[in-house]
Amino acid sequence: MIYQSDALSVKRLDGDIAELNFDLQGESVNKFDQQTVASLTAALDALEAESGIKGLLVTSAKPVFIVGADITEFTELFGASKEEIKPFTGTNNKNFNRLASLPYPSAVAINGFAMGGGLECCLACDFRVMSTAAKIGLPETKLGILPGWGGTVRLPRIIGVDEA
Repeated sequence: MIYQSDALSVKRLDGDIAELNFDLQGESVNKFDQQTVASLTAALDALEAESGIKGLLVTSAKPVFIVGADITEFTELFGASKEEIKPFTGTNNKNFNRLASLPYPSAVAINGFAMGGGLECCLACDFRVMSTAAKIGLPETKLGILPGWGGTVRLPRIIGVDEA
């Protein structure tokens, strides 16, 4: 085991391939709450320190990949200043940039809903495969909220501006 927390784990699968598996304990779905974001930061630290890895597979142990940010944590940000909000948005933005910059290819297996930040995580990987049950999207845009973790940049690069 390379890294393990109550939100995710990283292990070697077959010698030089690592698996980053999201599995938020005590929850029916994976979401980017503060615990998961901190765990992803630590998991990326561990991956960057680990030698001999030639590829990364990103998966979910739940039937839903990642539903996005934990909106129950948003209420404490409503009265916050810009400086107080930056760590909330900036940490996962940095995490996804780190994921995209790993020195080996990454692939994500999308097995269910990948919404908002869940899709933004997928977009940070080099390759994406989806099950027939998978659904992806940035639903926050219909609420007037811009994707804050790189989705507005990565999605048009992958599918083109007209489709994004």
